[in-house]
Amino acid sequence: MRFLIFSMFFSSFLNAQSVLFIGDSHSVGPFGKKLDLLLREKGAIVETYASCGSIAQWWVNGKTTNCGYFFKDKEGKVSFGLKADTPIFKKLMDKNKPAFVIVELGANYANVLSDDFAVEDMSSMASMIKDYGAKCFWVTKPHARKNPQDLPRILELTYKAVSPYCDIFDSTKVTEYPKEGGDGIHYSFKEGIPIAENWAKEVFEWFIGGGEKKISASEIK
Repeated sequence: MRFLIFSMFFSSFLNAQSVLFIGDSHSVGPFGKKLDLLLREKGAIVETYASCGSIAQWWVNGKTTNCGYFFKDKEGKVSFGLKADTPIFKKLMDKNKPAFVIVELGANYANVLSDDFAVEDMSSMASMIKDYGAKCFWVTKPHARKNPQDLPRILELTYKAVSPYCDIFDSTKVTEYPKEGGDGIHYSFKEGIPIAENWAKEVFEWFIGGGEKKISASEIK
């Protein structure tokens, strides 16, 4: 009951509040598009920026993605394609002055130079969000069929890096990659799209609930 009351309050409070949503290829795809839609339908003022292949460092140095991007401003104007510079995160924070920031990053740390780098990189973004006075919600890498051995390590690094600053949604609790189809990572195919859209719905419900339990929405009673 207490969660329901808080969720109703937070949901009402979200109306006309500024939300900045950034992510990697999963946010370029059906997960990101669905979450963006749900936030706008709730009345939030949303800006979404997704850059395929990105880690937090790309949002500092503006590295170019060559595998896809999806940008949608608060007026609903959409820009998408294969190649674009990753937006500078600080500039987005200065421009939008968001009350809430949703970050979906983590999958692309599988092949970085070191675990220490991954932790420092994610931590620097999360701490910046806190320094700006915004509430941070971090969405982890989802389940993948390809290289499943990387998943526990990436989750551990993500929690270590951002838990002091952000509420964390463990995406592996609500995703299971199909045994056939797709590329083993992304959900942009017939059987994967419903999973990605449900993932977005779970994240949305967790977000409007305040995110404080740091678990998947499906576990909240």
